[in-house]
Amino acid sequence: MTAQSFQCPSCGAPLIPRGNASVISCPHCLTSVIVPEELRQDSDAAQWTTLLFDGFTSNDNNWSVGNRTSEYFATLNQTVADGRYRWEAEVGRPYSITTAWLMGYEVSDFHLTVNCKHISGSKAGSGWGVIFRVQDNQNFYWFRMTDQQFFAVSVKKDGQWHDVVDWRRTDSIKPNGVNQLEVIAHESHFIFCNCSRTNWLEQERQNRRTHQLRQFLKSALAVAFCGIQDSG
Repeated sequence: MTAQSFQCPSCGAPLIPRGNASVISCPHCLTSVIVPEELRQDSDAAQWTTLLFDGFTSNDNNWSVGNRTSEYFATLNQTVADGRYRWEAEVGRPYSITTAWLMGYEVSDFHLTVNCKHISGSKAGSGWGVIFRVQDNQNFYWFRMTDQQFFAVSVKKDGQWHDVVDWRRTDSIKPNGVNQLEVIAHESHFIFCNCSRTNWLEQERQNRRTHQLRQFLKSALAVAFCGIQDSG
């Protein structure tokens, strides 16, 4: 049986699926590309094991909740109720960020999906998203977007920020609506998606730019949830 080819979403070159691999590298542009499930000889979707699912009907997982203040936020109120983990914040100074995550979920490859909605506030100055491969508050990755339909990916390593994907615009982000953020990680390859698995925002390339970060990627913990940022 001859494998059916499909196009690389980055450069348009024809690609041939390899067995049941869910991600392959384009030999032309070196982009990591997700293989459509129907083209895999044996889909590996069943190999994913759900380690955590939270519908936020209660706070059984002990997410950070309550009211607090700091030098970064004049007020920060986090609640879990009615199927929502809701954050309401007023910044104390520009470019403030707050995060929350759960400990105890150590994985290498993973598939993370979170539904997020920005209810009110600055469309340009406020961002939200998911953090992953968290070691501590000085070491993690952040995939975020805004209601002005921009997204970006950054890594914080030893307290220093590095851009992985600079701010880019995409019509796939739904302003004032619910956006489903996905991160699929295979070793040092990441795929970042919004809304559905057929709507790819960006696929991280394995090149010199990422080589210096690979040791961190492979050794870091993969625990996650979300963060918000406001530039005031």
